[in-house]
Amino acid sequence: MGSVMQEEKPKMTRVLALHGYGTSGEIFRSQTAAFRFKLPKETYTFTFPNAPLPSAPTVGVDSIWNNVPKFYGWWPVSSSNISEIRTPHDHLEELLSSEEGPFDLVMCFSQGCTLLMSYILYRYQEHMLTRPSAGEKFELPFKGAMFICGGPSLHVLQDLGVDVTEKAWEVHHATAALLHKRTEQLKFKADNPDTIKRGEGLWDEVGDLVHDPTSELDPEDVFGLDFTDERMRMAVGNLGEIVPTVHVYGGKDPRWPASVQLAQMFEGGMNERFDHGGGHELPRTTECSMRMAELMEKLRRKVDGLESEEQ
Repeated sequence: MGSVMQEEKPKMTRVLALHGYGTSGEIFRSQTAAFRFKLPKETYTFTFPNAPLPSAPTVGVDSIWNNVPKFYGWWPVSSSNISEIRTPHDHLEELLSSEEGPFDLVMCFSQGCTLLMSYILYRYQEHMLTRPSAGEKFELPFKGAMFICGGPSLHVLQDLGVDVTEKAWEVHHATAALLHKRTEQLKFKADNPDTIKRGEGLWDEVGDLVHDPTSELDPEDVFGLDFTDERMRMAVGNLGEIVPTVHVYGGKDPRWPASVQLAQMFEGGMNERFDHGGGHELPRTTECSMRMAELMEKLRRKVDGLESEEQ
């Protein structure tokens, strides 16, 4: 008897998922479950590793995920040491070259975003220092990224020669302090649910935010960073044309300024931005989940070269 032809299985898009500080791969899996459920079946496979350093849980996380035994970080959250920030790059390289890969996309949250952005920037610097010949492209071991509630490290930018102004540092410190204050409030409410009023959103306090999410951004002053400055252009180059990205953030997140600073680094190519209107989180509303699934699909089609075929 002749052999029976089997249908070729569709290509699976492999996604490496990098969690935030003081959480874990298991928690990030839970945080993203609602939107991943909206993705086409048998199209994606996600890998959720733990960061290498055991850590204390981020404020409030252990109140919500009280059955998770351990928590992790990519580097100590308060560290400004460049060596400590760069150390997990080796671990990230190992993940990207692991048997679960090769990965098409990286999806990251909070400190995971800072890790990935610093990795990209230093890889780009190393590429440029080799004085590449004309036509020699900068390449990464993945094709695109989805950043969720993340931001760049100002310490890394400064290390790369970028002019990090006093205003940028002031915004950084003020928004970090506000996020800590807000998470302390959230922990109290999570531990004392009877104090939550009907219809009250956990991120609804916005009077002390340093930003207006409806205002138009000025590339010469994105919360103290000048993206037209030559030193910034040297550090960032044309990453937007090289790495397709999606940026998800919340207008009520105290760290919203950092998210838009990161997004600005990828101007010039596919640079989709979605403000879900919430805080430093991934809301599980149907509307948010559907939009994130649409953006992940758009990113997948872009890196697979399907977008141009459909136009």
